[in-house]
Amino acid sequence: MTSEIPLAAVFGEVGDLGDGLLVLVQWLHALGAVAWIGGSAFFALIVRPVQRVDPDGIGQFVGRITGPYRELVDASIVTLVVSGLVLMFERLTGDDATVAYFVVLSVKLVLAGWMFYLVWSLRRAGFVPEARSGVTQRLSWLFGYNALLAGGVIVFLLAGVLQGIFETAISS
Repeated sequence: MTSEIPLAAVFGEVGDLGDGLLVLVQWLHALGAVAWIGGSAFFALIVRPVQRVDPDGIGQFVGRITGPYRELVDASIVTLVVSGLVLMFERLTGDDATVAYFVVLSVKLVLAGWMFYLVWSLRRAGFVPEARSGVTQRLSWLFGYNALLAGGVIVFLLAGVLQGIFETAISS
């Protein structure tokens, strides 16, 4: 005689379909962020320094990867916006939304908007590294690949802060 143990007893409360979809949306959001920031890190830390040293030698390589990189960034941005809206409304419409969560989320949204603007402006400029002087040279760290990379790291940090705020709110 065998006794059957229900799966719920083994695995605990599995949850409903909405929980599974929310996990999928969170995963897609993280994947989009990692793809975009990883690509930005590759360009900022590998491609651009080599381009400064040997602009003619790397030109053909940059030409070949620009199209796929642009598609990666576009897909990442669409994924981040759509999944971010779902996550934002899911968190803000619940009873666990706090003022601290809203403030940190607002900072994250402003920073993400600034990063979207940077991508748009870099594309408009044709991704051509130009010789800067004066004020533009001093402010170039605000408007280049390094800025995208720094912004991405800060957004990841803010995501961790948001998760901590949310977990604290639901546990109390």
